Amino acid sequence: MNIRKASDYDIPAIIQLLKVSLGESLIPKSEALWNWKHVQNPFGKSPVLLAEDNGEILGVRAFLMWEFFQNGKIFKSCRAVDTATHPEHQGKGIFKKLTMDLIEEIKKNGMVAVFNTPNSKSTPGYLKMGWEKWGNLPLKLNFHVGKKRKGIQMESDWTAISDLIEEIESAPQTELSLGTRIVKGYLNWRYKDSPLFPYHYLSDGENYLLIYRIKEGKMGREFRICDFYCLTELSPSQKKELNKSLAVKIRESGSRFSSFSGLKYSQQKNLDMGILPVMKIGPMVTMRQVQEDFYPLSQDWSWSLGDLEVF
Repeated sequence: MNIRKASDYDIPAIIQLLKVSLGESLIPKSEALWNWKHVQNPFGKSPVLLAEDNGEILGVRAFLMWEFFQNGKIFKSCRAVDTATHPEHQGKGIFKKLTMDLIEEIKKNGMVAVFNTPNSKSTPGYLKMGWEKWGNLPLKLNFHVGKKRKGIQMESDWTAISDLIEEIESAPQTELSLGTRIVKGYLNWRYKDSPLFPYHYLSDGENYLLIYRIKEGKMGREFRICDFYCLTELSPSQKKELNKSLAVKIRESGSRFSSFSGLKYSQQKNLDMGILPVMKIGPMVTMRQVQEDFYPLSQDWSWSLGDLEVF
């Protein structure tokens, strides 16, 4: 068995392996999705390793490039995402071999950590390879009572806020905690061009941008606030108008509850999401140390829900 770096020529075979190994599930595998995720990412092309034998690809392991920012310093990282082993070759240690080799590869390239949000079935395997549990992302929830609504069809014209997006991506980041670095092209790539889900926004076109999506789940329809950006400090009247507009959007969506990252909620003073306390009930985050001088679990993270959504 040979371990090698993947190239663009391998993408069709990789997609076929993902389909054979994982099926289509809720997110159909396609070259378009792979290219959006692993080629067009503004943080850089994903490092991808393949296991092959006699020209046949037996396994694939990909890490998604990501960058965090704090106090003027950039922390290059990766998110552990796509992986698959051919059904006829599972149980031979291919997944572990590819994962550990890829960690050594990104270590040489200066990455400081790997993070992901594995499900309950895959978590034990990651823990055996050195991952550690950071914990569940704290969430701020607000429940909306009243007559159940079907919800209207929502559309968002992202071109209408192109100037605001450019301003947000050009503005200096001043947060003291460790958050996603907002580079040029990030917002359009992450939300406007995402083939995974339709994302929408709420904005006054000048001062703030709130990005959300509607998600159906076991608890009912969720109004998920993925990210919220403010260029200036909002006046009391602007805050009032923002929350009034947000309430209208939530009502129109027919959502049972709204959600926002508890880490982000505690840092801002603009959104009013009720009296319920922040609770650690969000996705489980696990992390793997890569560089000896950077211990991920001791950092002051400020993840948004958009950072940790399933990719």
